[in-house]
Amino acid sequence: MRNYKQWTAKYRKESLKLTNKAKKMGWIPQPKKCRRCGQEDGILHLHNEDYTVTHETLTDVFNRFPIQITKEEIEAVNQALEPICWRCHMMHHSKHRNAKAVEIYQDEVRRGKKYPPVYRHDFSILNRDHNV
Repeated sequence: MRNYKQWTAKYRKESLKLTNKAKKMGWIPQPKKCRRCGQEDGILHLHNEDYTVTHETLTDVFNRFPIQITKEEIEAVNQALEPICWRCHMMHHSKHRNAKAVEIYQDEVRRGKKYPPVYRHDFSILNRDHNV
C-alpha cells in the first residue's frame, strides 16, 4: 500500500485493518454491485476516498468498552466507502498513468458500455482493454 492523497501508507493500512474488523462485526456490507458501472460479478472492492472518516470513527468505536457503534457512525463509515468493481477501481487509480484513457473509459461506462467482470488481479487487462 502506498501513500494516497494526504494519507500515509501506514495510516491507510491502519484504516483498512479497522474497516476489515468492522466488516466482521457486520457494520459494513460486502459490496454486491459496482456503483460506477453496475458490474455484479468478479472482484468487488470498497474504495475509500476519505480514510480519516473510517480511521477516526472506527478507532473511537473500538476503543469503547463495551464496543458499541451508533447508526450515525455506521452511516458515516459506509458513506466513505464506495462499492466498486476491480476494473473501475484500478481505472480510478490510473489517472496519473493515462488520464485520457481513464476519461474515455468513464465516458463509455456513463453511456452504458459493459466490460466483462475481472476475476483476478491482473493489470495486463487494463493495458489490453484500455491502454493503461
